[in-house]
Amino acid sequence: MQKILEVVTKSEGETKKFAELFAKELLKSKTKKASVVGLEGELGAGKTTFAKGFAKGLGLKEEMRSPTFILMRVFKAKKRKFFHIDAYRDQIDFREFLKDPGNILLVEWSDKVKKFLPRDYFKFVFRSP
Repeated sequence: MQKILEVVTKSEGETKKFAELFAKELLKSKTKKASVVGLEGELGAGKTTFAKGFAKGLGLKEEMRSPTFILMRVFKAKKRKFFHIDAYRDQIDFREFLKDPGNILLVEWSDKVKKFLPRDYFKFVFRSP
C-alpha cells in the first residue's frame, strides 16, 4: 500500500528546512539497498530548492546547484555517497548505484526515469502556487 503525506511550504526557506530535516532522518535509516528520493514537478516548482536543503541535512558544505548540464554530481556525505541526478534531458541508467546501501540518490525529474527506480523510494511532487 502506498502511503501519501502532503507537505505544504510557503517559502523557499520552509522548503529547505523541511528537506534538511528529511535528510537527517534518512541518514538514520538502515536499508539493504540505496536510499532513493525522487523529485517531480514543473520547471521552477522547487526541486533544486529542496535539493539544497537536503544536501545541508546530509552535512554537505558545497553549494548545491542543479546538475542540468553535467547530469550528475557525486558527493561524500557522512560516510555515504550522495548522487544528485538530473534526469530531465537524459535517461541515466543509475541501477548500479542502487545496490550499495551506503548510497543516497536524489533524482530530479524522476518521472522521466521510472524504469530505473526501485519499487520503494521517496517521491516528492512539487507544485507552484
